[in-house]
Amino acid sequence: MKSPIQPLAKLCLLALLPCSLINTSYAEQTLSSDPVSVESTEYRYGAIYSPTEASTQAAIDATAKTATTSAINDTKNNNVTKADTLGVASLAEKKAKRESLFSGTSKSYAEAQSTTLLPDYWIYDSWVSLDTDIDYDGYYSEFTVEFDADTAYDSALVYGVIYLGRNDRYEAIHVTSEFVLYGEDSSDAFVVESRLLSGFPAADYDVLIELYDAYSEQLVAFSDGYDDADLTYLSLESDNHEYIYEDTVIVVEEHGGSTTIFSLLFIAFTLVVRRVIRH
Repeated sequence: MKSPIQPLAKLCLLALLPCSLINTSYAEQTLSSDPVSVESTEYRYGAIYSPTEASTQAAIDATAKTATTSAINDTKNNNVTKADTLGVASLAEKKAKRESLFSGTSKSYAEAQSTTLLPDYWIYDSWVSLDTDIDYDGYYSEFTVEFDADTAYDSALVYGVIYLGRNDRYEAIHVTSEFVLYGEDSSDAFVVESRLLSGFPAADYDVLIELYDAYSEQLVAFSDGYDDADLTYLSLESDNHEYIYEDTVIVVEEHGGSTTIFSLLFIAFTLVVRRVIRH
């Protein structure tokens, strides 16, 4: 005579099978690569930064009278440069073209270090604040980078590129608007608030900040975690890696996991009772 417990055990295993399959597929999804997507907002002098043609032209007129190093002059005279692709485009057009140039680009620490920089530009200091951790797991999807860049000249028109990476490999996530440096003024810091939408699993990341001359498109200064400890070991993750546990519960409920389990258990119990009564 077979034990009445065997059918019950088999049905219980069948009831649990859909849940295990759902959890496995979800785990594979979280490990799969997804495209990098980031939203950023710029601030300066305590307000949202939105340069106009008029305000920037005034800065251009001032900086055009400033003598530059021979390295920049050589770059301007070179026919094969990024500057040639920008021409006399508007601010919006230049920013869009720069974003296109840097989109999807990445570089290693060695590549950044191998670039010849200009001593007349430098990033004096930088700060990072971690802003939003939706699922309270210690990894933030929103953060703020603030940096104070200086120049040996009275003024200089520049723009920045912010990278995010790990294991000494950085990927560009934001190209800033053009802004003016005023000598060694400590009040002209530039602020970028970023929200990671996708492409960044939970990990410790480093930030790389690059500064470019807005005329020649030449890299003139940079700062990273080796220069400034504030830019390293940042616990970050993108939005699509938040709410992991909540998403799992929702997936199970949509597939009727709980109802299936109780229904099968009830059927199994009924079969066992009938078998016991017959014998």
